[in-house]
Parts: sequence; structure tokens; C-alpha cells
Amino acid sequence: MVIGAAVASMAVAANAWTVPDETLRYSVNFKWGLIDANAGIATLETENLPGSDQFKATLTGKSVDLLGHYYAVGDTMVGTMMSDTMQPVYTQHLSHESGEFSIETVTYDTSGDTALGNVVKELPDGKVVRSRVSHYGGGLTLDLLAVFYYIRQIEYEDMTPGEYVTVNIFSGKNPETLTVTYEGKNDMDFDGASRPVYDISLTFTAVNGGEANADHMRVSISADAGRVPLYIDGSLKIGHLICRYVGAVPE
Repeated sequence: MVIGAAVASMAVAANAWTVPDETLRYSVNFKWGLIDANAGIATLETENLPGSDQFKATLTGKSVDLLGHYYAVGDTMVGTMMSDTMQPVYTQHLSHESGEFSIETVTYDTSGDTALGNVVKELPDGKVVRSRVSHYGGGLTLDLLAVFYYIRQIEYEDMTPGEYVTVNIFSGKNPETLTVTYEGKNDMDFDGASRPVYDISLTFTAVNGGEANADHMRVSISADAGRVPLYIDGSLKIGHLICRYVGAVPE
């Protein structure tokens, strides 16, 4: 599989897909045993920043946990990323904790000289609750917001099922490894129509105390120029979270 990883890495480097200005909406459903609950609607807005080689992404939702236990998106997450590599520049997570509103910001070093991130948590009045510097690993490192775009630029048509690529992940706490495995191209019944999709699996691996823990997610991405993730099935510590694309908001 080392060869497969090398091929997948070249497929990513081709980068034929470019980040569009768009607003996508997802319904979010939580399943655990007999519990089958509609968790809400998540909206992801993308805006290119002219002259900066960067783009801005804003994720909003109500009672939504779009990406498993990594991010509790009860309010808003805003991130700026590099357009070519999807490397985060900074990410802000606005949330309510114990009835109190707070903002956590992670700022990344995009120069490649270090692998340190400044993590600052503050209140709306500017009072700093917590500030620290965290080591997030070397090489290209993404956060979970950037992953949404990273998986769309991979040239799956140049891959065979079973090939994969790995990248570092950091969410402000501990560094992890993401493995993106191409499962094949299929036809998916979506809203009463057959849609060609690329099926992929995501494996998030963290090492705590010498023990590796992994979370898994399956994603179906439209096999067209838009490369829109249509269906996301994520395994949580308890139950499954299913996100389904419900349409784009007209510009």
C-alpha cells in the first residue's frame, strides 16, 4: 500500500478542482439504537479572497455536530485556508459553553518553518480565558474544516480502489493522522435520480498514551465538476451521524 499512497499523493498534486464561491446546506441526522433524530441543518459558505490566494469558509448550524466529536458546531466556525494546499491559516470556533459565549482561535504557521499553532480562547469582551502554543506535527496539516475541501480536490479518476493518501490533522488539541482511501466509483440513488459518485473512506487516527484510537467516516462525492460531498456517514463514540446534501443556496 506504500505504492498506493504515492500514486494518491500525485493525484492530489494535480489539483484540477478549484475552490468555488458557494453556499451548501446539509441535513444532519443522529442514529443510536432506537433513537433516530433530526439534529438540524448545517450551512457551509465559501468565499474566495481576491489577491490573497486564500479563501474563507463559514460553517453554521443549530444543534449540529457535523464532524463527529471533533467539532460541536452549535454556533459558527470560521476559517481561512490557502487555495492551493487547503492549509489552514486560522480557524475560529464560536460556541456556548456552560451558558457562556466564547471564541477559540487557532493560528497556524503557513511558512513551513515550524509546526506550532497558537491557540487562544477568549470572551466576547476580549478577555483571554486560555492561551497556549500547541505542536501539531510537520508537513501539510489540516483542520476538520479544511478536510471538507481537501477531499474534493483529489483526482479519484486517476486512482484504483484501495489507493490512499495520508495527511496530518489538528483541531486545537492533539495532532492526528487522516487516511483518505478511494473505494471506487458508483451510481448513487440521490433524490430520485441516479448520480455518479466517488466513494471514499476517512480514518482519523490519534495516539494517546501509546494506544491508537481511530474514528471512521464514509463519504460519497459527486463525480462531476462540482465535487460536492452528497452523503456523509460518520461513526461517533455513540451512534452514527448522517449528513445529506439538500442543495446549494443561489448566489
